[in-house]
Amino acid sequence: MEYKRWPPSTTFQRNMGLFQPTLPPLPKSLSFEGKTVLVTGANSGLGLAASYHFAQRKVTTLILAVRTVKSGEATKAALLADPIVSALPTKPTILVYELDLGRPSSVKSFASKILAHTPDLNIVLLNAGIGSLKFETSPEEPHNELHFQVNYLSNAFLSIRFLPLLRSTAQRCGSRSYISIVGSRMQTMSSFIKSPIPDTTSVFAFLNSPKDYNKFTRYGDSKLLVSTFIRELAQRTDASLVIMNAVCPGMVHTSINTKQPLLVRAITGVVFAIRARTAAVGAQSLINAVTAGPEIHGEQLGDYTVWENKFLETEEGKKMERRLWAETLAAVEKDAPGSVQNAGLE
Repeated sequence: MEYKRWPPSTTFQRNMGLFQPTLPPLPKSLSFEGKTVLVTGANSGLGLAASYHFAQRKVTTLILAVRTVKSGEATKAALLADPIVSALPTKPTILVYELDLGRPSSVKSFASKILAHTPDLNIVLLNAGIGSLKFETSPEEPHNELHFQVNYLSNAFLSIRFLPLLRSTAQRCGSRSYISIVGSRMQTMSSFIKSPIPDTTSVFAFLNSPKDYNKFTRYGDSKLLVSTFIRELAQRTDASLVIMNAVCPGMVHTSINTKQPLLVRAITGVVFAIRARTAAVGAQSLINAVTAGPEIHGEQLGDYTVWENKFLETEEGKKMERRLWAETLAAVEKDAPGSVQNAGLE
């Protein structure tokens, strides 16, 4: 597939348009036979829809990362009962693991369990995320702001921890592995574009400061962080072994807005009714992101298009990216000593 580059304007409405383009169907020949795939947030929305796509396309092992084992087991039963999956000559092995991205202890425990019990890992799809207007913090030390912890830092931690296994799996299997984090075009509305984080302030400290919190842009801020991380990680990773990217599936009917105030949900409900995709269709973008070639390595995808954020090419954007990268590596190394060196990122 040829990936067009689309440099977005700074106006979100012009970026998105009134109606979303129709996505082409996934190739009928697409198969995940012989692959081990990990999906976070796998019990609802895009994560659930992506899990159906994988299961229906003969994935060998599917790892469901969910907040409660009970919801994961229900998802596992539903996947195995799907008519397409149940008709397969060989059913997928589906494993359920507990993962709460808002709790660093849960993230560390999950990563350790996967690394201890998973000999091969071909695809990591980091889908889980939150969207809220409230300033909330993680219940655990260091009590990071929740969008920052869930949408960015936990995903960065998992990406770095799993990178050595993804790389070794690619070498053993002779085919590329993938990391894809669900991003968003909302990053073009990030507060950092008009008001960059001061050079004298730690990026982490700024993101955790209540006085610097903008409830209307923090979701987009967190997704901009994802794009900067993917860019930096890709520069240090051989695309012949592991391809990584971020992907925006467009506006999709999911439960991400359930914590918004009633008025916000009423307004967004009308907009979603007009232009949102089903989760099954939106998840096609996620599947594309973990099957495409090296031309999407380190990129932010919007549907099947490379989506460029001009802020990241400015001097202010580059400085923030470098500072965020350094602070992220320090945080990951503190929580998992030796992991940065194991990932070849020193």
